[in-house]
Amino acid sequence: MSRFRINASFPATHRIRIDSKGTLEPLHAHNWRVHAWLEAEAESEGRSLREALAVLADWVELHEANCFNDVEPFERVNPTAEEVARVLAALLEEKVPGARVESIEIGEAAGFSATYWPPETD
Repeated sequence: MSRFRINASFPATHRIRIDSKGTLEPLHAHNWRVHAWLEAEAESEGRSLREALAVLADWVELHEANCFNDVEPFERVNPTAEEVARVLAALLEEKVPGARVESIEIGEAAGFSATYWPPETD
């Protein structure tokens, strides 16, 4: 088993829903930071790494300089750092066969990040 980390950063905006009525906080920008730890079998590590980097690059391109709230699934999922991490973990798990996401860390502000650990599956 082998472990690797992929990283990205990009500017994007969001508006977090702050109550059950759907009230949105004011639109604001962050320089989002992504650190994704993945595990892969040693024999498929190179392929898994290339595929994970490609998935992350496509995901960043979709969100870079955009508002998270305007991009699926964040039209209905609250675009907090925690939810962004959870959604990205699910995407990587789906699109990178042979790899398992250990954790996703999303930073949106200086001194703050949220880490998501997907549940263990058997």
